[in-house]
Amino acid sequence: AEHLLRSPRAGAGPSVTGGGAGRPPRAPHGPAHAAGPVATAGIGTGTRELTELPAAWHEALDAARAARAEPRLGRIAQWDTIGAYRLLTTLPDTGTDPAVRPLLAPAHAELVRTAEAFLDCAGQASRTAQVLGIHRQTLYYRLGRVEKLTGLDLDEGEDRLLLHMALKAARL
Repeated sequence: AEHLLRSPRAGAGPSVTGGGAGRPPRAPHGPAHAAGPVATAGIGTGTRELTELPAAWHEALDAARAARAEPRLGRIAQWDTIGAYRLLTTLPDTGTDPAVRPLLAPAHAELVRTAEAFLDCAGQASRTAQVLGIHRQTLYYRLGRVEKLTGLDLDEGEDRLLLHMALKAARL
């Protein structure tokens, strides 16, 4: 899935890019991309000065990347409303944390979905099970598998933060 971008420079035509900020495109995740690419757009911070345009342009590109990665943001995302993706889209792509890398194998897609839902639900098991449509015991079993694969302890805040940010970053 590529993005069609128009440069803010006068006379520059559209160009096709991948993941933005010089990064290659990554495979899309989730049901929003099951039927193929989805057009997304980003809106940067409004500016009054021409010198602020490059920063607003990069914000818009990053907001579009966030919208592509996170269906809950909608197809048009505004820089000011993308939350943690403001941080994640500006970080250099240093690769996936070694602890999380085994979890991101295609064979573990259901575990990724489970872990991300659990973290998005602030660790509330009953709410997570309801969101996923599974029994709580199934949730606990899957979370145990996540801990075994990653070596992370989901009872520890630092480990939860690492896993949550790594899963969100992997979507980009």
